[in-house]
Amino acid sequence: MTIHKIKRIAILLKSKKVGAEKAAKTTIKFFRDRNYQIFTKLNRIILKNGLDFVLIIGGDGTILHIANQIATYNTPLIGVNFGYKGYLCQIAKNNLDKGLRILDRGKYFVKSYTRIMAKVLRENRIVKKIDALNEIVIGGINRMVWLKLKIKQKNQKKSAILIGDGIIFSTRIGSTAYNIYAGGPVLLTDVFSVVAINSLVESNYFLPHTKSFVVPIDTIFEVKSIRGGKNLPYVIADGQKDFRLQTGDKIIVEKSPFTTKLIEIKK
Repeated sequence: MTIHKIKRIAILLKSKKVGAEKAAKTTIKFFRDRNYQIFTKLNRIILKNGLDFVLIIGGDGTILHIANQIATYNTPLIGVNFGYKGYLCQIAKNNLDKGLRILDRGKYFVKSYTRIMAKVLRENRIVKKIDALNEIVIGGINRMVWLKLKIKQKNQKKSAILIGDGIIFSTRIGSTAYNIYAGGPVLLTDVFSVVAINSLVESNYFLPHTKSFVVPIDTIFEVKSIRGGKNLPYVIADGQKDFRLQTGDKIIVEKSPFTTKLIEIKK
């Protein structure tokens, strides 16, 4: 006797736009009629016990938020676009039925994307870990920040002082988001982009007009604010102001041990 595994999925409605609630009801009914076990909320127990995938009805911002929430559980996700551009969403809202049928037939593949991580050290003790899919930004205040950047690559070390709005560390998938609007490159391979946001650069290695550069994925960055008081920046992950630095804090930015798995439908 063949025992068929019951598929466990989460369907999350994260949009208040016209048609989103109807799309959610249609999606839930579609999979329920096919004997899927469906969750409409996420918690640690559900994620720990394993899901085949998470389907999000929303936009890119929601995809980023959920991706960060489930990164440690290695769970694939896919979005139905009810946002603006929907770069991270695979299913268009006017093509929902076709997308659901493709998912049900398993006609898709799962692609893993590198994430980036920042660790905030205070007196050599980690006080905050921040993980992101798109980018880590150090800045986010309406004042000029002074940052000392050290770049560690195997047997090489480089350094620079950046004076301006801040700095962006972008992944490949994040290179078409804030990174490109701030003057950074679109990345076609799995590397990191670093963008000095409206900054002057003082360095024996970089030219003063350097605005961005690309480094290998195993590069480790060390950042420290060299001005205190009201000039202390935030560490921002995927647009969320996660943590305000204190005088003397050091930030280590590097490749995350986690990846984000996105479902891509076969064309």
